[in-house]
Formats: sequence, C-alpha cells, structure tokens
Amino acid sequence: MDELLKLAKQCLSIVETATLKDEEIKMLIQAGTADLKRQGIKASKDTSDSLIKSAIIMFVKANFGNVDIKEKELAQKTYSLLCANLGASQDYLEVDSNA
Repeated sequence: MDELLKLAKQCLSIVETATLKDEEIKMLIQAGTADLKRQGIKASKDTSDSLIKSAIIMFVKANFGNVDIKEKELAQKTYSLLCANLGASQDYLEVDSNA
C-alpha cells in the first residue's frame, strides 16, 4: 500500500511528505483494487505488476478530489482500456476454484 500511495501522490502532483489527502488516496487505491477484482482481474495493493499498478493509479486519478475534469476523463478512459486489455489476458484473470 505504501508504494502505491507514494506513486499515486506523485501522479497527482502531491508532495510525498503531505499527508492531508492520504486517507482519500488509500480509500481510492482499495476501491480500485476491489473494482479490478470485481471484473475478475487478479489485483493486489501490494503488487509489483506494472499493468495492475497502472490500472489502480488511473482509477485513483479518475476519482480523486477536485482536479481538472479533462485529466479525470482521460484517466477514466485509460483505466477502462487497461481493464479491457487485462481482462482479455488469461494471465490476469482470477481462476474460479468453484468451476
């Protein structure tokens, strides 16, 4: 979580030592991870996979506070494209143990 929090702050142009928005960013990281899982994509807040990290960060950028609406829209489109591509790859799909 700490690595993703640091990366999210960098992508949102927030100084690493600033902590005012940490809880909101952490909540969005958790929501992004949960949304990927909801779509059947393997996801973890502690991942080293660059594609999963990128998707989570795009989710955060698309939903974070009062930033430029065009940036939010671009981040949402990027997130959707990443999800579509991840979902099309067997390597990123959750294996259903009940099947």
